[in-house]
Amino acid sequence: MKKVVSISVVSGLVLALFLLCGPFVSKATAETKTIKIGLVTSMTGMLAAPYMPMLETLKPLQELFDKRGGITIKGQKYSVQVIAQDDQSTPPGAVSAVNRLIQDGAKFIIAPMFPPNYLAIEPIVEESKVVTVLSLGAVPDFVGTGKRYTFGAHTYVYMPPVAIDYLKKHYPKVTKIAMLSPDDPGAILNISCAEKEAKARGLDIVFQERFKMGSEDFYPVLTRLLQKKPDAIDVVLSIEPWAAAIINQSRELGFTGPVYASAGLLGDINIVKKLITEKYQYDLFHMGPDMQSPNMPAIVKDFRTLVERDGAKNPFQTSHVAVLDGTYTIVQGIEKAQSLDPDTVVQAMENMKTIDTTCGKGRMAGKEFFGADHVVRRPIAVSGIVNGKVFCEFSSKD
Repeated sequence: MKKVVSISVVSGLVLALFLLCGPFVSKATAETKTIKIGLVTSMTGMLAAPYMPMLETLKPLQELFDKRGGITIKGQKYSVQVIAQDDQSTPPGAVSAVNRLIQDGAKFIIAPMFPPNYLAIEPIVEESKVVTVLSLGAVPDFVGTGKRYTFGAHTYVYMPPVAIDYLKKHYPKVTKIAMLSPDDPGAILNISCAEKEAKARGLDIVFQERFKMGSEDFYPVLTRLLQKKPDAIDVVLSIEPWAAAIINQSRELGFTGPVYASAGLLGDINIVKKLITEKYQYDLFHMGPDMQSPNMPAIVKDFRTLVERDGAKNPFQTSHVAVLDGTYTIVQGIEKAQSLDPDTVVQAMENMKTIDTTCGKGRMAGKEFFGADHVVRRPIAVSGIVNGKVFCEFSSKD
């Protein structure tokens, strides 16, 4: 009788311990781990101001992907955390920043957006086998033939045909183009594509010159440009201070035609608008979305809510979404690969038939320009300013 009671007591204790500990064992097994993605950006130096909004995305990004379920790899849940390092606005600073991230074990990195800086880190990430994504404007020197671990979440090379078609539709009297673009080594292919598409569509390029990066006084070059009597000015691609200066100064000199960027941005369109004299806010467009537009995909609108709720000091803009672009591309590559091994992720990304982007459904492409399908070709947005108001629409062409 005692033996039976003893066995019953022991069985009861075992059952009690199982019921008590079971939830904790289950919780430990299902515990969420963290995938850290490095971000190289400018926190100090001359580029700190335009790129500072990128630092406002770190906490909102983690929350955004957590709300979307994080990443699941073979049943294991992962949260996404972006860790930033300062490139000090210089190539040597970018090298130091990427080395720090790699030493800390980073397998995935979002590249700096300043061309000399992302070109400086390319040999390092390739040698270290770190999957690295450039958020905006991928170029051959970064993602070209033989560059296995570098990708572009976005490229400008498919934009000029859409830009010129838009120009001809909305400004049919334009026949003569002046091209005034930055002397940016990363923009060589973009400028070439813009020139080719303009000529192919019967436009006459009457002036073509590149200005030194950092320029503020465009009056001398604009005076020479206007002597050629162009109907439109193509800046190809730019950033807000340069674009606004070219627009304001050309209008002051009497130019009233459209000013546009055929292979990129004038800069964030809402920031550009604030920098342009009110009476000059007309007939301006570029090949990029208005990040504040209600036409943007749900992920961008959800991200904006989190960024603004988190107390961002800067209006929601392109620099915020650039970090999302890079992170979103890496996240989908990892999920497709079901692995954190860089080589496995690279192979999965190269073979992705479709990929979600901040502009809608896209696909891996770029072989005809870069030698490998290492850039995301996404829907192309056209935004700009007409009669003082910002507009944003998506082209039927990607």
